[in-house]
Amino acid sequence: MMANEAIEKREWTLEEWLNTELEPLYEFEDGRLIPMAAPTKQHQDIVLLMGYEMRRFCRANRLGTVVMGVDVVLSPHRGYIPDLVFVRREREAEVLDPRGKVIGIPDLVVEVISPGGYVRDTVRKLRTYQEAGVPWYWLIDAETLTVQELQLMPEGYLLRTVAEAGEAFRPAALPGFEINLQALLEEGN
Repeated sequence: MMANEAIEKREWTLEEWLNTELEPLYEFEDGRLIPMAAPTKQHQDIVLLMGYEMRRFCRANRLGTVVMGVDVVLSPHRGYIPDLVFVRREREAEVLDPRGKVIGIPDLVVEVISPGGYVRDTVRKLRTYQEAGVPWYWLIDAETLTVQELQLMPEGYLLRTVAEAGEAFRPAALPGFEINLQALLEEGN
């Protein structure tokens, strides 16, 4: 049996997942490690651009911390590595762990959807983030460059903002923030 197969079949604890550095990266669901697909160049470009712009905006406005690719513990049974997370300044001490992990509920999670991860990001993770109480969830389609902003309401996530390729994305979660992913990606080429 290959090493990865052994890793995926074994029962894991949350602490083991948090304290083990494995390649490829794995997410944690109900005692199992779920391998993450290697991101495409387009996926990484989007994460870097969005992360840079969010971080610059949040720092300039003293709103909080934006981190990329960090372990996020949502419950004793779920741990994910979202593309980006944002934690409001007043909650940083409560949620940001000295090891560099997010232990608790971030204020915003951003996932860039690549072809192989559509169902996982739009169904399973959406449901998990909703159940955990993540107030805002942004989904970015890496192929179409569509950005969706979902806000948690008592009945579940509600679509608040949508921007298609070439349009400026102006999210309700970060008033004053604006980004046009297509324009930024074209500038970089």
